[in-house]
Amino acid sequence: MISQFLPAQNKLEVVARISALTNSGPESLGPGSKERKSVVINLAAGFKIPIDEKDTKQEIAKKIANYFGRHWSSDYESVGQTLTLKGLNLLLEVGTQNAHKLNVQVTTEDLTLPQEVKALNDVISIKTPRKMFGKEAIKEMKEAEYRKWRLTEWQGMYFEFKIIPELINAYGGGPKKIERTEFDYSLNRTWDLKVHSSSRTDRKITNYGCQLNDGFSMETAIRDSGLGLVILSGIPEYDMEFTKWFKEFRESKSKSLPKKPLKKTFTPNAVDYYFIPNFERFSEALARKELTVFKQGPQQSGDKRNYKYSINLRKAEKSDLLIHKTELK
Repeated sequence: MISQFLPAQNKLEVVARISALTNSGPESLGPGSKERKSVVINLAAGFKIPIDEKDTKQEIAKKIANYFGRHWSSDYESVGQTLTLKGLNLLLEVGTQNAHKLNVQVTTEDLTLPQEVKALNDVISIKTPRKMFGKEAIKEMKEAEYRKWRLTEWQGMYFEFKIIPELINAYGGGPKKIERTEFDYSLNRTWDLKVHSSSRTDRKITNYGCQLNDGFSMETAIRDSGLGLVILSGIPEYDMEFTKWFKEFRESKSKSLPKKPLKKTFTPNAVDYYFIPNFERFSEALARKELTVFKQGPQQSGDKRNYKYSINLRKAEKSDLLIHKTELK
């Protein structure tokens, strides 16, 4: 069975995944969220595609695409010798489809659950920003062409944006689609990254519920090999001026003023690792209300939304679902 190709969601992720194909070491973005030339040089070298040292980054990218019989169009390039996310995803796609031709020894160690959690935590506990600032985070995600930068719960998107590429750089692996949901990261097991605000408004209302993913997809993942949840908890700061700024920055067509303030900053204080090993334990979690069905309102069109699950952290953290906790300082 051929795995479905999943395009990267931003430039930070795509350069990490391309580098993982050739095992050429961690990649990052340069100034202005520009991909480095080493990304395409290493990919061409991995497939032994002839290039000239005088070739530009765009010329090398075109040669790689053409080598695999793909057309390289103008919307794959941008000003300043930059490749667009669309162009980089084309290179990732042809590289992934032809990875068997690479002379790269890829060994996937069969990690136990505690070993895999430790591996994830070794990266997440170090690379998670100790304070997230809304304006800076949103601008950074937009610059990297992350399609989720417009979402109001920006802190959750920013956590994924920063951490998923770091995990790929460290261990390989990557996003995995199960049914109708793309889960954030898969190594030996499937993991979903979530952010939980410990309070709702100015620390006045304690919040224990954390919304999870599409219910049917979660059930399939659990039946398959279990499902892990990486939940970053922290304290939000709400601010109406920031809310107005975000509305203007997104170029919202709505003329009405926002009714509720959004989070201006987010200060992480802990990361918890939960694991649902099988459907029997999942059913037990529902009976104990450690997990509940999250009822969503209808879409703007009036159509019903797919059901999701939510985890009650106050109950779940007292159970065997919680397998590791790291306090962030």
